[in-house]
Amino acid sequence: MGNKNQALSWINSDYLRDKFVIEQEIISKTKNRGIYGIFIYDRQRKEEYCAYIGRAVNIYKRFFAGEKAHFVKLRKNEHKNQKICEALIDINKSIHVRVLEEVKFSYENYNVDVQYMASRECFYIDKYQSLGQCLEQCPDGMNLKKSEWDKEKEQKGNTQ
Repeated sequence: MGNKNQALSWINSDYLRDKFVIEQEIISKTKNRGIYGIFIYDRQRKEEYCAYIGRAVNIYKRFFAGEKAHFVKLRKNEHKNQKICEALIDINKSIHVRVLEEVKFSYENYNVDVQYMASRECFYIDKYQSLGQCLEQCPDGMNLKKSEWDKEKEQKGNTQ
């Protein structure tokens, strides 16, 4: 019996068949825990841009199941990452998804395991942001609103 997931059917539709390249191990759930990346590939320029880095204990579910899943939100035109949304409608771009690192838990200490996964995610965010990519992303648990940051930036500029 085949996979009847609606988001998976949507990305595999005739209309979108060449728009998405998803690592097969994500769909088969053989690589299902760790750090993943969503990349935009520009066919004309032959360049790849990292648009998003994420972590998940169930990567398949993070993309295909539930209201917060990446491709569910993208299908409903509710995804917040502008680069990914723009790539969806640009005929010269495709969206590539792959696991950057599988994360294994030691199961000795819950806090250590989840902190390790968060640290690995930050490693990849730092890596791609240092390359001028993945700039649309804020970390989980961010407690400073953008409007407040803008206000502080403006105040700092006025004191220099």
